[in-house]
Amino acid sequence: MAGVVVAQLNISPYVEDKINRKHDLTAAEVREAVVYARDAVAEWQEHPQYGLRLVVRSTTYAERPVIAYMTPANEDDPDEGTFDLKTALTTS
Repeated sequence: MAGVVVAQLNISPYVEDKINRKHDLTAAEVREAVVYARDAVAEWQEHPQYGLRLVVRSTTYAERPVIAYMTPANEDDPDEGTFDLKTALTTS
């Protein structure tokens, strides 16, 4: 992931419910695609409304394409490796 390590991904119950309802994704699938994937491509974005966020494009073990948007859990150290999932969707 080009120097970005997502070692831990926090997913709140609210976000888990949202991605499941709106995008038919489970928390486990997002973790597969973000934390455990070999094909993940990540890039930092500075969004005018949401601030600094990490965008990861990857696939699940079942080859479902996923795009995940997350923010650093520790704003003082965005490279620490712990992130809060904001949303995720599948592109298929």
